[in-house]
Parts: sequence; C-alpha cells; structure tokens
Amino acid sequence: MVQVLGYPAALNVADVMVKAAQVVLVSCEGIGSGYWTVVVRGTVADVQASVQTARHLGQEVKSWQVIPHPPGNLAAVLPIAGGGRGLEDYLL
Repeated sequence: MVQVLGYPAALNVADVMVKAAQVVLVSCEGIGSGYWTVVVRGTVADVQASVQTARHLGQEVKSWQVIPHPPGNLAAVLPIAGGGRGLEDYLL
C-alpha cells in the first residue's frame, strides 16, 4: 500500500508499481484531503519491489506499508482480496 498526494501522482505510482513487478492493482482510491491510496497484491518479494520502485519517484510517495501474508480476517475487512477477477477482465 502506498499513499500519495494527488490523483495524477496516484495514477503514476499505480502504473510504476504494476510495471515494476508481478503485482495486481487491487485499488486506487481517494481517502480525503487530496490523498490517494494505491493497493497492490502479490508475493512479498514482488510487492516489496514494486513499493521500493514507487518510493524512488521522490516526493510523490508520502507513506507506504507492506503487509506480508495477511491473515484471513484482515483480507475480509480490507480491500486486498483481489476481487476474484482474471486478467482477461482488464484487457481491452
């Protein structure tokens, strides 16, 4: 999960994160006061690599958090389950 200030920054971070490693974009949503949260899911190594790449963008990234192996009850409460959609649902 990465927090940024501004929608253009959120789009840029989401793009960089999914291109940096084999992660799935779970959500990109505004959380108020201009801040946006970008959530990705994948293996711990891939998520860490994508977050690290996003952090190299500089001032755009305000905070970040990696939750390795979230327990089932956390996955049920937070929007990190991936939605059960396949890659073909996102292709144009």
